[in-house]
Amino acid sequence: MTHRDDIQGLRALAVLLVVLAHAGVPFLAGGFVGVDVFFVLSGFLITGILLAEAAARGRISLLDFYVRRARRILPAAALTLIATDVAGHQLLNFVRARETVSDSLWAAAFAANIHFAREGSDYFSQGQPPSPILHFWSLSVEEQFYLVWPGVLAVVVCVFAFRRRALLAVVAAAACASLAWSILERRSSPVDAYFSTFARAWELALGAALAIALPKLERGRLAPLGWLGLVAVAAAAVGFSRATPFPGYAALLPAAGAACLIAAGASRGRFSPAPLLSTAPLRYIGDRSYSFYLWHWPVLVIAAQYAGHDLGLTTKLLLLLGAFGLSIASYRLVENPIRRLRLNRPVGALLWPASAGFVVVLSLVILRSIGATAARFEAAAAAVKPPALVDTASAATVESEKPLPAVVAAVRAAERGAPLPSPLTPAVDRLRGDFYNFPDGCTPSRHGTSSKICRLGVPGAAKTIVVFGDSHAEMWMPTILTLAKRDGWAVVPLVKVRCVPRSWGGTDECGRWSRWAKRRAEALRPDVTLVIGSRAGTVDPLRSVRPVADMSRALKRSSASVIVIGDSPSQTRDPVDCLLARGATMKTCTGKGTRVQARAEAAVAANAKRDGVAYIDTRPWFCAHPRGSATGFLCPMVVNQTITCLDRGHVSRTYALELAPLFRTAFRRALFS
Repeated sequence: MTHRDDIQGLRALAVLLVVLAHAGVPFLAGGFVGVDVFFVLSGFLITGILLAEAAARGRISLLDFYVRRARRILPAAALTLIATDVAGHQLLNFVRARETVSDSLWAAAFAANIHFAREGSDYFSQGQPPSPILHFWSLSVEEQFYLVWPGVLAVVVCVFAFRRRALLAVVAAAACASLAWSILERRSSPVDAYFSTFARAWELALGAALAIALPKLERGRLAPLGWLGLVAVAAAAVGFSRATPFPGYAALLPAAGAACLIAAGASRGRFSPAPLLSTAPLRYIGDRSYSFYLWHWPVLVIAAQYAGHDLGLTTKLLLLLGAFGLSIASYRLVENPIRRLRLNRPVGALLWPASAGFVVVLSLVILRSIGATAARFEAAAAAVKPPALVDTASAATVESEKPLPAVVAAVRAAERGAPLPSPLTPAVDRLRGDFYNFPDGCTPSRHGTSSKICRLGVPGAAKTIVVFGDSHAEMWMPTILTLAKRDGWAVVPLVKVRCVPRSWGGTDECGRWSRWAKRRAEALRPDVTLVIGSRAGTVDPLRSVRPVADMSRALKRSSASVIVIGDSPSQTRDPVDCLLARGATMKTCTGKGTRVQARAEAAVAANAKRDGVAYIDTRPWFCAHPRGSATGFLCPMVVNQTITCLDRGHVSRTYALELAPLFRTAFRRALFS
């Protein structure tokens, strides 16, 4: 294993693809494949080093391997985590700072990919700003792979001596199993597949296989493969996007391209792209590629969150220059000096616990400071007694088509640019948890298409309400259950989050669930069926209009009454970030309803009227017209002292309960009109 300048150039190519894609360079939407190039490179280099040791010494020392690995990656990684935690604490609101510190603890344990897979699979975490630590997922994948691979290689070398065919057979079997898993997991759970070590291991194994086979290949004939590999990587970087199903089959293109480039560089042929990759600028970037990768993401993310809005391309490119400056400094002052230290085994073995320990200690100090801030917010929120939106006695007289007086007052405050009321309820740091959760088993599991039938509210009541829908049906459950307990209704939820109306009747998991739920609703023959689905928060709300009408008509045949609940308008900013932003006011935290949203709700209402189905318009409970406009509408995040939404698309449980008297009035009007 000799030093190869073209390898450093390939590292530079990989990191440039990643950072430029993260900066939003338009023609590099698929630049994330640079990570896949890194995986193949890593598998090739690490396996080559281990095989060289086995050839020279007849065995592989696992302790020496892990000491070398610790010297290589831990100092720069720990420095980045510590600096990011400090910057997050100083520059971000306390909720985001706490999340950043929590993420760094997972990264310090090389489990960031597991953590972010779980977070990404949580439906109510979607739409949240990205973590400044998110990019550590790829480092975690590598370290989890290397927790196993050197030991496997040592055993194979011990059993089969140095027989390359046996080594290749083991690697090929592992790679095929991992690739198959990647393809299957990508179909059933895309988020898990993206972050999964099992779904990515084949890329590292591909590099390992190349390291095993390369000495026996006729290197002179490999040179032209390099250009083919370069085209493959470039095609993936330019042609892929977030919409590309990845990893799965798609990852074969950049991974195979990287393997071709590595193989061609070993040939030293005239037709190889190795001289191009070996140029001084690329070698310089390649030497610092690890540090650059570590620094670029927190710099971009923290800057955007501090600004409170998306940054322009020019600004992001300038930030990348700053991040590269940080990488130069950390490479010279930290990464390179520690890597070259000659540490004995016991001292070297302490690098991981020492590095992780520094991160943990600093994290605990920051979390303690954040905890004091959060406690003040929570104590203030607990003392809030916001005035009723409308008292119970007069709720029956409120005109359903007119905005609530409290909402109108909030809109007028927004137009004046009035400050936010203080304190607010619920506590901002507890906002994401201010949501109703069904009892266990009453809704399908994450990939399930059926569940047990639960009777909530007044379970033994003779009258039954079926609630049919997605997470927007779940957000109205506190209000529905309040009504049910007061008036003696049993409530049967047929709800699955993620399954928005446009997915009802399809061939996927949501389509299968909707058919199951429709059959259950028909068998129950309820007195009332509430159809509730997300429209305002979808990319194209109009696509949800027809499925709602079709489902309402179908359920009307088995239900005495069907009521479609109008969708609450979505916000354009996350409430946590908006309400805790510097200089936040009622104006900055008030969203504007769109014409498409208004058209979608008008179409749903018109279809309901045509089909003899009742419709409850919820927009007046959230929005009102600005002065001088009869068409536009403004939707404040705060009404009285209550935060109306927990994210961009879901009503907070606290506000939903405050709306209970109005919901009951609208329900009774729809039922008896």
